[in-house]
Amino acid sequence: MSEIELLRACQRQDVRAQTALYERHKSRMMGLCRRYARSRQEAEDMFHEGFIRIFQQIHTIEQPDRLLHWMKRVMVNTAINWYHKHHHEHSETDYEEAWETSNSDHLDLLARISTDELLLLVQELADGYRMVFNLYVIDGYTHQEIARMMGISEGTSKSQLARAKDVLKQKLKRIGIVSYGSY
Repeated sequence: MSEIELLRACQRQDVRAQTALYERHKSRMMGLCRRYARSRQEAEDMFHEGFIRIFQQIHTIEQPDRLLHWMKRVMVNTAINWYHKHHHEHSETDYEEAWETSNSDHLDLLARISTDELLLLVQELADGYRMVFNLYVIDGYTHQEIARMMGISEGTSKSQLARAKDVLKQKLKRIGIVSYGSY
Protein backbone atom coordinates (compact mmCIF):
# COMPACT_ATOMS: atom_id res chain seq x y z
CA MET A 1 0.00 0.00 0.00
CA SER A 2 1.39 3.43 -0.93
CA GLU A 3 1.83 6.17 1.66
CA ILE A 4 -1.11 8.08 0.15
CA GLU A 5 -3.41 5.05 0.27
CA LEU A 6 -2.27 4.32 3.81
CA LEU A 7 -2.95 7.89 4.90
CA ARG A 8 -6.42 7.94 3.34
CA ALA A 9 -7.31 4.61 4.97
CA CYS A 10 -6.07 5.89 8.34
CA GLN A 11 -8.18 9.00 7.88
CA ARG A 12 -11.17 6.67 7.47
CA GLN A 13 -10.09 5.07 10.79
CA ASP A 14 -9.28 1.74 9.16
CA VAL A 15 -7.64 -0.26 11.98
CA ARG A 16 -5.53 -2.35 9.59
CA ALA A 17 -4.17 0.79 7.95
CA GLN A 18 -3.42 2.31 11.35
CA THR A 19 -1.50 -0.84 12.27
CA ALA A 20 0.39 -0.71 8.97
CA LEU A 21 1.28 2.97 9.48
CA TYR A 22 2.43 2.22 13.01
CA GLU A 23 4.58 -0.72 11.84
CA ARG A 24 6.04 1.26 8.94
CA HIS A 25 7.19 4.19 11.07
CA LYS A 26 7.61 2.82 14.60
CA SER A 27 11.42 2.51 14.47
CA ARG A 28 11.97 6.04 13.21
CA MET A 29 9.48 7.55 15.67
CA MET A 30 10.88 5.56 18.61
CA GLY A 31 14.38 6.72 17.69
CA LEU A 32 13.17 10.30 17.75
CA CYS A 33 11.57 9.80 21.17
CA ARG A 34 14.70 8.13 22.55
CA ARG A 35 16.71 11.25 21.71
CA TYR A 36 14.40 13.39 23.82
CA ALA A 37 13.85 11.01 26.71
CA ARG A 38 15.89 10.33 29.82
CA SER A 39 15.29 6.60 29.61
CA ARG A 40 13.91 3.89 27.37
CA GLN A 41 10.72 3.70 29.46
CA GLU A 42 10.17 7.44 29.17
CA ALA A 43 10.78 7.20 25.39
CA GLU A 44 8.20 4.43 25.13
CA ASP A 45 5.67 6.53 27.03
CA MET A 46 6.32 9.52 24.74
CA PHE A 47 6.15 7.25 21.70
CA HIS A 48 2.76 5.79 22.64
CA GLU A 49 1.35 9.19 23.53
CA GLY A 50 2.66 10.54 20.22
CA PHE A 51 1.00 7.80 18.19
CA ILE A 52 -2.29 8.39 20.01
CA ARG A 53 -2.05 12.05 18.96
CA ILE A 54 -1.13 11.07 15.42
CA PHE A 55 -4.22 8.92 15.08
CA GLN A 56 -6.42 11.54 16.76
CA GLN A 57 -5.22 14.27 14.39
CA ILE A 58 -4.49 12.37 11.16
CA HIS A 59 -7.71 13.66 9.63
CA THR A 60 -6.10 17.14 9.46
CA ILE A 61 -3.43 16.10 6.94
CA GLU A 62 -4.21 17.42 3.49
CA GLN A 63 -0.86 16.83 1.77
CA PRO A 64 -0.01 13.11 1.81
CA ASP A 65 3.60 13.81 0.82
CA ARG A 66 4.03 15.65 4.15
CA LEU A 67 2.87 12.72 6.31
CA LEU A 68 6.28 11.69 7.65
CA HIS A 69 7.29 15.30 8.34
CA TRP A 70 3.98 15.87 10.13
CA MET A 71 4.38 12.68 12.19
CA LYS A 72 7.87 13.76 13.28
CA ARG A 73 6.53 17.15 14.29
CA VAL A 74 3.76 15.53 16.34
CA MET A 75 6.38 13.37 18.10
CA VAL A 76 8.65 16.35 18.77
CA ASN A 77 5.71 18.32 20.16
CA THR A 78 4.77 15.33 22.30
CA ALA A 79 8.34 15.22 23.66
CA ILE A 80 8.24 18.94 24.42
CA ASN A 81 4.90 18.59 26.17
CA TRP A 82 6.29 15.63 28.13
CA TYR A 83 9.28 17.75 29.15
CA HIS A 84 7.04 20.59 30.34
CA LYS A 85 4.75 18.21 32.19
CA HIS A 86 7.38 16.03 33.88
CA HIS A 87 10.81 17.65 34.02
CA HIS A 88 10.71 21.35 33.39
CA GLU A 89 13.21 23.18 35.53
CA HIS A 90 12.71 26.81 34.64
CA SER A 91 16.04 28.54 34.46
CA GLU A 92 16.29 31.72 32.45
CA THR A 93 20.00 32.13 31.90
CA ASP A 94 19.96 34.63 29.07
CA TYR A 95 23.08 35.64 27.19
CA GLU A 96 22.99 36.33 23.51
CA GLU A 97 26.62 35.49 22.76
CA ALA A 98 26.37 31.95 24.04
CA TRP A 99 27.70 30.24 20.94
CA GLU A 100 28.97 32.05 17.87
CA THR A 101 29.95 29.19 15.60
CA SER A 102 28.13 28.39 12.40
CA ASN A 103 25.16 26.03 12.35
CA SER A 104 27.12 23.37 10.48
CA ASP A 105 29.87 22.92 13.06
CA HIS A 106 28.09 19.97 14.62
CA LEU A 107 28.27 17.91 11.42
CA ASP A 108 31.95 17.03 11.93
CA LEU A 109 31.18 15.61 15.37
CA LEU A 110 28.20 13.63 14.13
CA ALA A 111 30.39 12.03 11.46
CA ARG A 112 32.90 10.82 14.07
CA ILE A 113 30.67 8.82 16.40
CA SER A 114 27.95 6.25 15.91
CA THR A 115 24.28 7.05 16.31
CA ASP A 116 24.08 4.83 19.39
CA GLU A 117 27.06 6.57 21.00
CA LEU A 118 25.54 9.97 20.32
CA LEU A 119 22.17 8.85 21.67
CA LEU A 120 23.74 7.68 24.94
CA LEU A 121 25.70 10.90 25.35
CA VAL A 122 22.70 13.10 24.57
CA GLN A 123 20.42 11.13 26.93
CA GLU A 124 22.81 11.94 29.77
CA LEU A 125 22.40 15.70 29.25
CA ALA A 126 20.26 17.73 31.64
CA ASP A 127 16.68 18.04 30.42
CA GLY A 128 16.86 21.58 29.03
CA TYR A 129 20.21 20.97 27.36
CA ARG A 130 18.96 17.71 25.80
CA MET A 131 15.79 19.30 24.47
CA VAL A 132 17.54 22.30 22.90
CA PHE A 133 20.39 20.18 21.51
CA ASN A 134 17.94 17.81 19.81
CA LEU A 135 15.72 20.57 18.48
CA TYR A 136 18.62 22.62 17.11
CA VAL A 137 21.31 20.16 16.06
CA ILE A 138 19.34 17.06 15.14
CA ASP A 139 15.92 18.40 14.09
CA GLY A 140 17.08 21.71 12.60
CA TYR A 141 14.88 24.20 14.43
CA THR A 142 16.10 27.79 14.87
CA HIS A 143 16.64 29.36 18.27
CA GLN A 144 13.58 31.52 17.65
CA GLU A 145 11.43 28.44 16.96
CA ILE A 146 12.87 26.62 19.98
CA ALA A 147 12.19 29.60 22.22
CA ARG A 148 8.57 29.69 21.09
CA MET A 149 8.07 25.93 21.44
CA MET A 150 9.78 25.65 24.82
CA GLY A 151 8.47 28.88 26.34
CA ILE A 152 11.97 30.29 26.90
CA SER A 153 13.90 33.23 25.47
CA GLU A 154 16.11 32.93 22.41
CA GLY A 155 19.10 33.71 24.60
CA THR A 156 18.22 30.84 26.91
CA SER A 157 18.02 28.52 23.92
CA LYS A 158 21.46 29.65 22.76
CA SER A 159 22.82 29.36 26.28
CA GLN A 160 21.49 25.83 26.74
CA LEU A 161 22.88 24.77 23.37
CA ALA A 162 26.30 26.18 24.27
CA ARG A 163 26.26 24.39 27.60
CA ALA A 164 25.07 21.14 26.00
CA LYS A 165 27.95 21.36 23.52
CA ASP A 166 30.42 22.00 26.34
CA VAL A 167 29.14 19.00 28.30
CA LEU A 168 29.27 16.82 25.18
CA LYS A 169 32.83 17.96 24.46
CA GLN A 170 33.87 16.86 27.93
CA LYS A 171 32.12 13.52 27.51
CA LEU A 172 33.78 13.02 24.12
CA LYS A 173 37.19 13.72 25.62
CA ARG A 174 36.52 11.08 28.26
CA ILE A 175 35.76 8.46 25.60
CA GLY A 176 38.84 9.34 23.60
CA ILE A 177 37.52 11.69 20.94
CA VAL A 178 39.72 14.70 21.48
CA SER A 179 39.86 16.12 17.96
CA TYR A 180 36.55 17.29 16.62
CA GLY A 181 37.42 20.29 14.50
CA SER A 182 35.65 23.53 15.29
CA TYR A 183 32.76 21.87 17.10
